[in-house]
Amino acid sequence: MKNLTRTLLLTLAAVFTFELAGCGAADIQSAKLYRQRRDYNQADKMLQRALNEDPTNDEAWYLYTVNLYDLKNYEKVAQIIDTAMLYSATHRSELQQYKRSIWVELYMGGLNTYQANPESPEARKAAIGYLESARKLAPEQPETYELLGTIYYSGGDTAKGIENYVAEIDQVSASYDQGIAMGLMLHMSPEALERAIGGTPAQKRIVSIGGNDSSMIYIYPSKTAYAYFEKNVKPPFAWQLTGWRITQMEVEGLVPLRVSTQAYEVVANDYYQKGLVAMAHNDKGIATSYFDKAVPLLMTLQQLDPTDEFASTAIPDIYMRQEKTEKAKQEYERILGEHPSKQMYVSYGTLMMKSQDYQGAVGAYEKALALDPGFPSALYDIAAAYKNWAKASQEAKKPEYKQQLDKSTEYFERLHALDKNDVSVLVQLAENYDVLGRKDKAIALVTDMEAMKNTDAANSHDYWEMLARLYARANRSADSEAAYKKADELKQKGK
Repeated sequence: MKNLTRTLLLTLAAVFTFELAGCGAADIQSAKLYRQRRDYNQADKMLQRALNEDPTNDEAWYLYTVNLYDLKNYEKVAQIIDTAMLYSATHRSELQQYKRSIWVELYMGGLNTYQANPESPEARKAAIGYLESARKLAPEQPETYELLGTIYYSGGDTAKGIENYVAEIDQVSASYDQGIAMGLMLHMSPEALERAIGGTPAQKRIVSIGGNDSSMIYIYPSKTAYAYFEKNVKPPFAWQLTGWRITQMEVEGLVPLRVSTQAYEVVANDYYQKGLVAMAHNDKGIATSYFDKAVPLLMTLQQLDPTDEFASTAIPDIYMRQEKTEKAKQEYERILGEHPSKQMYVSYGTLMMKSQDYQGAVGAYEKALALDPGFPSALYDIAAAYKNWAKASQEAKKPEYKQQLDKSTEYFERLHALDKNDVSVLVQLAENYDVLGRKDKAIALVTDMEAMKNTDAANSHDYWEMLARLYARANRSADSEAAYKKADELKQKGK
């Protein structure tokens, strides 16, 4: 009897142990049934019970993550996804896809919440909540830091804004620098990219990027490079480079990424402005420390996007304030030797102009025009360089000033032929004609100026003052007086 009792107790214990061991599996099966009925809340309870029973259960972690996704509890997924991927080895690739999808949901949640009411502190706070979860979920995504930086900045928290922009730069700098080393820069054409990178891509793909927009991907496996093109929104609607990735992961490379210069511009400008304040207080040591932080960011910014006007003006200004013209020349010559660009030549010319090296400036602008003979910025700047050179020569009583002013006039005339509505060019031409004694040429400008009376240019007092002077040269005193009166009216209105 004693043996029978012991056997019965052992049997009951074994059954009880089996039932306990099977409890987690039963909860998972129940969760699956609830999910089939789309009762995700009950499924969530079952899966939490299963994980309490066995915190290492592969299938439970996978289903728990998927169920949270279906519940749209993305913030919770952000908290548990790494643990789920640790224990759910057989479903790791699927979880990676969910992770990407959830990051998109969180990022778009933050973006849409902020854009719906950017002036609202409550909206900014809610958006930051989404984005902080997105950052925790996928800390390698630079877009999260940029949007966080924008929101913090817009709310007046400059320190937090800069912190996130710096984090973004840390994320993207290696890939951006690798692209620059290959000769890549924003806005370049597919043909220009092929020349820079050395040959046609192994593959070309067109992928949707939302709505009716698409991206063309150039794939260079030997360089682990993926280049992304989008159609220009303005005529001639050609493909232009908007971004790139340097990665060995094809699944990542096939997701277009726009190269953004916003973080570089904001952080560089922060250092630049702080440097200017320090200079104003005559604290050259502090100013130098800020300027030294700004310049590398500005150089990278200009290499990424040579059309960036802030970089092209701030770099020469900083070097001139620091009296480091020779160092600036060396840096520009190094960059231009590696990757010539018309915009960089214009920026280099600006540096030469600021140091009154007119011949050097003209040489830089000529190289820009050799790359693009119709580049308006280079045409205007070379015309201005020759004009300033002529003024300096005239003051030094050197006879070559007329030859230099002739060259200035030639370039301004080329600009005028490209855009007859540019008042600033007309003003420069009229002044040149005056000095050169070409009264007939100056009077001929009246027709071009009068043709602009119904354009936006006529809303400026500068326009009417210029027209008044031209009328005076043409001996049209009544018209001149009326034009001066109109100019005074616009001045009073602040136009």
